Amino acid sequence: MSIDQATAFIKANNGCIEQLSQDGQSIFDIEPIRSLIDAIQDGIYITDANAVTIAVNNAYERISGLNRSILIGRYMGDLVEVGYLSNSASLEVIKRKEVVTLVQTINGSQKILVTGSPVFDEKQKLICVVTSVRDITELLRAKHAQEQLENLFRSQSQYRISGTSHDLVISKETQNIFDVVTNIAKFDCKVLLRGETGTGKSKLARYIHSISSRADQAFLELNCSGIPDNLLEIELFGYASGAFTGASAKGKKGLLEIAHQGTVFLDEIGDLPLSMQVKLLKVIEESRFLPVGATEFKQVDIRIIAATHRNLEEMITRGEFREDLFYRINVVDLELPPLRQRRSEILPLIQQYQKLFNDKYQLNKHFSPEVIELLTQQEWPGNIRQLVNVIERLIVSTVQDEIQSHNLPENFRPAVPQSDTVLTLKDRVLNYERNLIVEALSMYGSTRATADALGVEQSTLVKKIARFKQ
Repeated sequence: MSIDQATAFIKANNGCIEQLSQDGQSIFDIEPIRSLIDAIQDGIYITDANAVTIAVNNAYERISGLNRSILIGRYMGDLVEVGYLSNSASLEVIKRKEVVTLVQTINGSQKILVTGSPVFDEKQKLICVVTSVRDITELLRAKHAQEQLENLFRSQSQYRISGTSHDLVISKETQNIFDVVTNIAKFDCKVLLRGETGTGKSKLARYIHSISSRADQAFLELNCSGIPDNLLEIELFGYASGAFTGASAKGKKGLLEIAHQGTVFLDEIGDLPLSMQVKLLKVIEESRFLPVGATEFKQVDIRIIAATHRNLEEMITRGEFREDLFYRINVVDLELPPLRQRRSEILPLIQQYQKLFNDKYQLNKHFSPEVIELLTQQEWPGNIRQLVNVIERLIVSTVQDEIQSHNLPENFRPAVPQSDTVLTLKDRVLNYERNLIVEALSMYGSTRATADALGVEQSTLVKKIARFKQ
């Protein structure tokens, strides 16, 4: 039911409206009219020709928070005077005898957009005023935020966020990768995704699966890093009944069996032990596997997508990764550049995760223009994962709704000139290095993972940390 249809119905029932205006009876006592305006999703507010309220619908009560019991029979001027409403579209319509649109404030805070329309009879006598209502509080906030961003950034045309790509942020630096995976997704070829930790390899793997012919089947992810060999084998292959002491009497299905006809994403495949590499190679070559403790092979139909931040070619040279497995898993070899080389994506990522965490925690936090500028200038050694970590931390830890520069982690804030001490170049470099290492440690947890992310040997990193503590 539309507002125009409702207005036409009310006009056709002119006599009914006039009678209600005279005896003060609510229009909700007339079943056809009550049902009609309650069927409209926008708020509806109806006054007679003297600006006395004769009806509001359920949607209006929901939007405004005002109960119809305090509105029915009340003159609009009185409602404005006591502070329920900041102004009245009905009074303006009665005065001007034409459609009026204005912004109205409810109870001093909530903003609504109201459009009042006069309803005349065949003699052009005013019957009543029908006002449609929409809540624009959030719209105004969004508009304000957008204006702030546009003042800082002249153009955002070099990136886009695709709703059909699991909110992947695509920029000119990653457009070619996106085009390739969109094309190869329809084939069951193996894909190897490379790039630093936190660059979005997992999300890209999910996108490949989501637009493939296997999209309706399972997508299972296994991080090969840091899991003991025996547990890793059980996770992948499962085990048969009574395979070992403490095993379930029913056995257990592994990821390969559960993902039959779907996709298995093996993250950090460079950390896969050599013994497991041999078994994975057999799965790829023969499309079958042997559960732990079983005597019969199980056939499996899966697509494998692998990812790593390591240099597999160097690992092959050192005998740490099988060359035959390498050529099996990288039919299509793609490398995601680090976030510092995709700077045009930082702003949309900030917007995306600001909304995500606001929705998750039911908050309404936003970043000041200065904070946005500082965040977009960071190097982000932990890439998207680090950015997400920082955004969530700021959203949940900041008391006020606007997040300002003093709320940022110390190493993100602009340097404050020291009036009494002039730091040497060496001291400045050491401070910068210390901040990078501290931030990376908070992101990755262990010195090994941090060293890998920063591209240094673990022993070198440990020595640097020890020097900082002196």
